[in-house]
Amino acid sequence: MATNASVICKFSDGSVVYFRNAVTIGTATEVKSDDSGTLNQAGGISFGQIAQGRMLTHAAVKIQKDNGSDGAFSFAPIIGVGGNIVAALQGGGTLAGGLPALKKPLRVETGQKIMVMAQAISDAAKIAALTVYTASGKTEIFSVLAVDATTTSMVSYVGSNTVGEALANETVICYMATYPASYGLADNTITDGLNALFLEDSKGQCKSLMYTAQGSGQTSLVPWVNETFKIEQNDTLSVKANI
Repeated sequence: MATNASVICKFSDGSVVYFRNAVTIGTATEVKSDDSGTLNQAGGISFGQIAQGRMLTHAAVKIQKDNGSDGAFSFAPIIGVGGNIVAALQGGGTLAGGLPALKKPLRVETGQKIMVMAQAISDAAKIAALTVYTASGKTEIFSVLAVDATTTSMVSYVGSNTVGEALANETVICYMATYPASYGLADNTITDGLNALFLEDSKGQCKSLMYTAQGSGQTSLVPWVNETFKIEQNDTLSVKANI
């Protein structure tokens, strides 16, 4: 079945642009301006081109599948001209609503693009994702395909670095965590899965545990969770699923 991602973007001048197109399940896909002809806007154009020079203040992503029930939001970065993440958007499934403010306004530049990772909810191993925002204003996203009953390291969406390599000496102040399996991370047994993403230091001591949202048909978008923890160079971020 087809899966679509739609993105509403609102700017400081009061203008709004609607982005929508088909996306590939399990692969981050660029979402361009809606070309259905319903709205008086140019279609099929990248974010950075259609909104160049404006200040993005609010945005939200919605994942829609034909059956209306098993599309799930994982993460949605805005990629900058240099290939780095310049912002991250909140999102949800078919029933989710809202248009939250960004962590900080973003000046739109030609070359920027919105990428959306969508998944399908099922009783199987899925991609776990963690989006973080730091005190210095940096945004990073970490993800990995979980492996049943196996601790698996999560790496950055840009550069495939560990959390310690990507964010050494940064202080995380909030995060979004997603995992869209039907029954969560710890499905069957206590010993084979851990029902949260976990951050550890170089000695294996746990520094943070982060519950995941399914990113599906709940009426709320995946929230930013306010929590503060500092990242050191040898820290690791992991997931251990059970299906």
